[in-house]
Amino acid sequence: MKQIMGYKNGNALSYSEYGDMNGFPILVQHGMIASIYDYHLFDSLIEAKKRLICIARPGYGESSPCQMENIAEWGKIVSILVDNLGLSQFDILGISSGAPYSYSIGYKLQDIVRSIFIFSGTPALFDDRVLELWPYPINKNASIAEMKKVAKDVFFSNVTKEDMVRNDIRDSMMNDCFGIAQDLRIRCMDWGFRLSEIRSAVYMEHSRTDKDVPFDTAEMTAKMLPNCQMEAREGDHFSEETLAQFIKNILLNRQENQ
Repeated sequence: MKQIMGYKNGNALSYSEYGDMNGFPILVQHGMIASIYDYHLFDSLIEAKKRLICIARPGYGESSPCQMENIAEWGKIVSILVDNLGLSQFDILGISSGAPYSYSIGYKLQDIVRSIFIFSGTPALFDDRVLELWPYPINKNASIAEMKKVAKDVFFSNVTKEDMVRNDIRDSMMNDCFGIAQDLRIRCMDWGFRLSEIRSAVYMEHSRTDKDVPFDTAEMTAKMLPNCQMEAREGDHFSEETLAQFIKNILLNRQENQ
């Protein structure tokens, strides 16, 4: 069910809800090429009668291209949504580039975030030690316009008409790739909060052979979180199969024992 929430300066935040509206809420923080309408990724959570709230970051899909000062601002935006929905407690599922935004919510809403589940998460790129292990160029002074060009060149230079039918491609390209551009820009800046201050339990899984996000960078990030358990797996950075296994073996298993 698609919803739109208004917030500061007339901006719109798009989100979709799936599953049991009376079930335990899980806020889903999507990856870099993603759509809040790809609910098939969470079939097991829907079958388990969870309440899924998938939120589109600024510029993705129908969310306004609102420029954020830093990643901490996302927690402030989501706190408005949480208040509007009347949530008293919830978990967070962060996928790939959704990880920093998951931590932002965990920092802002310490008292009501129960657990944070991170699958193949973007690491703490604000930290110079992590940056030393990062295999891609970093420009901390890049503009949104520069990052839009990077997004189009790297991800969408060979997009076909068939690709444009896909939710994840279409929604990621909205607003001239603003969402991806902002992700790329602010993930290596000061996030505006410290990971050491997040009290919620964090359950992280990362592939030892991840070619997109080096395992060492995820391991360093895990050590910055005071209450983090990290598990290693084999395989690629992302596949629907490995995400499904993570949800079943870690997320749902942990929820059953809480």
